[in-house]
Amino acid sequence: MDGVVEIPGRELAGALAGARRLPELVRLFGEHLLANSSAEAFEAWWFNGREPARWERAEFRIPGARTLDPAMLATACNTIEAAIGGDDGSSGGRLLTGYVPQSEHQARRADDSQRTGYAAIQADAHRWLVVFLREPVHAFKQWQAGWIKRDGRMASVPESLLRELRAADLSVALDSFAGHVRRQFEIEQARTELYRDSLTGLYNMRYLELALDLEVRRASRFGTTFCVLFVDVDGFKKVNDTHGHLAGSALLSEMGAVIKDAVREVDVVARYGGDEFVLVLLGASVETGKMIAERVREVVAAQRFVTAAGKDVYVTVSIGLAAFPESARSREQLLRMADETMYASKNSGKNRVTVFAPLGGVGAGDGASPGEMNVEEASSQASV
Repeated sequence: MDGVVEIPGRELAGALAGARRLPELVRLFGEHLLANSSAEAFEAWWFNGREPARWERAEFRIPGARTLDPAMLATACNTIEAAIGGDDGSSGGRLLTGYVPQSEHQARRADDSQRTGYAAIQADAHRWLVVFLREPVHAFKQWQAGWIKRDGRMASVPESLLRELRAADLSVALDSFAGHVRRQFEIEQARTELYRDSLTGLYNMRYLELALDLEVRRASRFGTTFCVLFVDVDGFKKVNDTHGHLAGSALLSEMGAVIKDAVREVDVVARYGGDEFVLVLLGASVETGKMIAERVREVVAAQRFVTAAGKDVYVTVSIGLAAFPESARSREQLLRMADETMYASKNSGKNRVTVFAPLGGVGAGDGASPGEMNVEEASSQASV
C-alpha cells in the first residue's frame, strides 16, 4: 500500500487545526477502514520534525487500541521519518501510507499476514498525525473466505494472489480517505460568519442543512444512526409582552449558550428561527438522544434568566425527537418529523420530550402525518 496522496494543504491543515476535531477525524478514518477493508486503526502519534523530542503520543486514544511494543515502535518511527524526509517546503496536505518492515523473526512466523501499516497525515509544514494500522489474522481469514465465496469459480485462491488483492484493497481504502478529509474541511468552512446566527452565535439554517445532508450520507453508508431534536421555547410570546422584545432577544441569546453547554462537543446546535432551535446528535441512538434531550429540558427549566431591569425569568422548552433511520431517511423528513413531534409535546402540556414513533414501524415516518404517529413521552409535565 506504499504511496503518497496529494491533498490541497489548506484543506487538510484546516481539518487538523484544532485538537478538538481530531477524535472525530480519526473516528471517520477508522470507520472508513473498517467499511472498506479489514484493517484496524489502533494507535495515534504526533511527529514534529522541528522538536528535539520528535514523537509524542496523540492526546486522544482510539477505543480498544493496542499499543506497539518498544522495538516495533522504534522501527516504525525510523521508517516513517525516512518516508517523510526533510523539509520540502510543503505547508501541509500529504497522506503517506506504507508498512513497517518486519524483522527476520517476524517474517518467519506463521501469522505473518498480520502486518503493521501506517498512514501519516501532514497537518502543517513540520507536524504530522501518524495512525498505525494492523490487519489481524482473523480479519484476513474472514476476508479470504469472503473473497472465495464471491469468486464462486474455485475452492481456494493461491495465497500469493490473495495477498496482492488484499494489499490493493487496503491501498484503495487508505487513498480514498482523502475524500473524508475534504468533507471534514467543508464542514469546518461552515464555521464562518456566513453560517452563524447573529443573535445567538449558533449555526444557522444554512449550516444546519449542510450538516444534516452530510450526516445522512455518512450514516447511510456506514449503517449508523443519529438523532434530530426540535426545541421550542414555551411561552416566549409572554416574555416579549411582559418584559419587551429586547429582553426576549437577550433570553434567546443566553438560551443558545445554555443549550450548547448541555450537549456534547460533537453535536450540532443551530437556531432554526424565532424561538426554535434544532440539534443534530451525531452517532446517537434513540436512547442516547432521549437522554440528551431530557438533559436539555432539565437544564433550561432550572436556568434563571435575568432581564436588564433585574427581573428573573424562568422558561421551559418542548422537544421533539426524530432518529435516522427509524423516523425518516432524508434531511427534509427528519426536520418535519422532529417539528411535528415537538408540537405533540406542546399539545401534551409542554416542558417535555416526545419521540417520533410512526405507526408503520422503522422508516414508516416517510409519509406519516401528525395524526398517524405514535408518540413516546420521555418526561412528565412540569409547571410552565
